[in-house]
Amino acid sequence: MYNKIQKTRIRDKKDLDIIITDERLNIILLKADLAAPILPPYTETTLEAVKLLCNLIYNSPSVQIQITKTDCLKNLVTRISNYDPTVTNNIMLFDMRILFLITALNIPSRNICRNEYNGDKLLVDCLNNLSNRLSSSKEVVEVICELLKALYNIYIDAEETTKEQSETNKRLVKILYRLLTLEDVKKLDSKELQSGIADLLVVIPYTSHGSLVPRISPENKSSEVFEDSDMSAIWELVKYLNECLNSRENLVKNTLPAVSALLKLAKNNRCIRKYARLKVLPPLKDVMKRPEEGTTLRAKLCKLLTFPIMELRVAISEFLFVLCKKNVGRMIKYTGFGNAAGMLANKGLLGGNQPETNYSSESGESDTEEYAKYKENINPVTGCYENPKPSPLEGMTEEQKEYEAMKLVNLVNKLSCDGIIKPCTVGEDGKPKPIEHVFELQKGLNLPKNDSDED
Repeated sequence: MYNKIQKTRIRDKKDLDIIITDERLNIILLKADLAAPILPPYTETTLEAVKLLCNLIYNSPSVQIQITKTDCLKNLVTRISNYDPTVTNNIMLFDMRILFLITALNIPSRNICRNEYNGDKLLVDCLNNLSNRLSSSKEVVEVICELLKALYNIYIDAEETTKEQSETNKRLVKILYRLLTLEDVKKLDSKELQSGIADLLVVIPYTSHGSLVPRISPENKSSEVFEDSDMSAIWELVKYLNECLNSRENLVKNTLPAVSALLKLAKNNRCIRKYARLKVLPPLKDVMKRPEEGTTLRAKLCKLLTFPIMELRVAISEFLFVLCKKNVGRMIKYTGFGNAAGMLANKGLLGGNQPETNYSSESGESDTEEYAKYKENINPVTGCYENPKPSPLEGMTEEQKEYEAMKLVNLVNKLSCDGIIKPCTVGEDGKPKPIEHVFELQKGLNLPKNDSDED
């Protein structure tokens, strides 16, 4: 009855911080079997109480502070470590939500959970057990998704300082590999699960990522093999990214985890980078269309290089740049200068600048016959072939050329003075540098000494 009264009152968030006193919170924890370490089985009262507690933590800043002064977190981690078949999916679901909310809303609780309560190891154990039950119930998928969110919070600020933590991380990555590649799991087609895995891969130390691409052996066979490594998990992430790009609904929310995960994996693992490049930026054959045109994964990503939301645009441009081994010329070849200009400007890579990298100097590719055939007529700005066009200056006298040039200068200067455009040159730092007058654009040009006005 107490739970029902509190559930009714919590629907009205007004004065919630006043209503939920320390005494009342302790009663709720008692009903939720979180006031002390209580072993299963649990009752319907337990379920109603954890639902109530979950809502309270979410809606009340006061409870968010109060809860950290209790043993709730400690007892919750202990309970999770003692799950048995009698514990219902609903109780597990709300347990994980409570853990997620506490670690999301109270930053110090993350290290407490990890270091004092051994939360990372216990949650990985729980994830391993739940992953073996995935094929039996879609409800288990919901629990795992909440568990992955809690793990994300625990790992986001964590450092790999001990051998035991390193082993836990590698075991976690092996479980994520299994969740990505098992046929029973793939049949569930859970986008939320794939998103949670991608998010978690971003915060797990990169030194543990090797478990995601195990070596091929008689016991471990795969249809996706590259350089004697099993690339099944990476292929699933690439396919997930492609599916996210096909849906315009919640584009940023859905796409960012996949791009961020693939970026981190490619940046820190040579084999993954080379494999991902084959899937995302295969050897260039179709040069008749702009890079952003078409239905290929490359086209979909290039289209977002000019996307208005910076977070996604930056992640995608960095991912493609890493696949190109941070080679400016190669980036322009695959995306077109027009699409890559924003990223190059932000990085100070305009004007032919090239960043220092740790990548090998070998190119890893040669031009395809199709690309080599049309290379001379590929416009680097648009990134595609253009039919040869007659020069607009053809047939003009030198006086006419000079007249047209001055006419253009005056028009550009007027647009600049009216604030419609802002002409720039490339500064020494490789970034755009505004100019005061259009005649400054002549600086740096290789002009004949005897006639500085000629093009």
